[in-house]
Amino acid sequence: MTMQNPSENTLYASALSAKFSDFEEAARYALLQRLVPSIRHNLVGNFQSTVMLTAVLERRLKAVEPDLDSARETCVLLGSVARTAASASIDLMTWIQPKALATLKFNAGLLECLGLLSTELRFKGFAIVNEVPAIDVELSSAALRSVLCAALLTLSDLSKAPANLIIRALALPDRVELTIDLRSTESHTPTLPSEGYRPLSWRDVEILAMAESVKLTHASESAQLTFPLQGASLTVDEIIEGAIIAN
Repeated sequence: MTMQNPSENTLYASALSAKFSDFEEAARYALLQRLVPSIRHNLVGNFQSTVMLTAVLERRLKAVEPDLDSARETCVLLGSVARTAASASIDLMTWIQPKALATLKFNAGLLECLGLLSTELRFKGFAIVNEVPAIDVELSSAALRSVLCAALLTLSDLSKAPANLIIRALALPDRVELTIDLRSTESHTPTLPSEGYRPLSWRDVEILAMAESVKLTHASESAQLTFPLQGASLTVDEIIEGAIIAN
């Protein structure tokens, strides 16, 4: 019986780790490139109200006899709207540069992801049907944002016709199980391809799921994501079930 040198085992493990890191980096880059148009759209939208209020204030101040009381009220409102827009924009930036170990409430994170993707999905002919009940648990924001968004985009990229994306979730003592099902509509119009970067694939989602310790199983028209709660963990076998990473 041949004994393997421990140093060879270490080198092999190191090589596998480095290779997976390359896969992970590529998958995260692909997802980010797909999210950037939506992030940019939301950033611009955050400041539309400030632009409109500024225009109103300018008109009032240019009047022959400016209504200063009204102008003061507009200034107060403008300041409030600007602070809200700045705060929302800072939150959007965490999609590009995530905060380490950040968590968020499950329902809030779900709505955040759906809100970010709603315009692109609607443009491609997909309607989101959110059937998720109130689930009061904390999850890793990076896990929810990356794996859920990647799964939604992949299902829409691979679908040849518009459909409804039915989202459900179940809270268990140590995890949250989220399912996404494609339900065909009567429309026979082909889906529009995404502008810009390449379509995502299940390989991208599998890599992101493994990196975030999320169990992923999927079929042609469905996906199930199992998110461990803070303090809980899935076994290695649970995480890699269904995942296929090329050698």
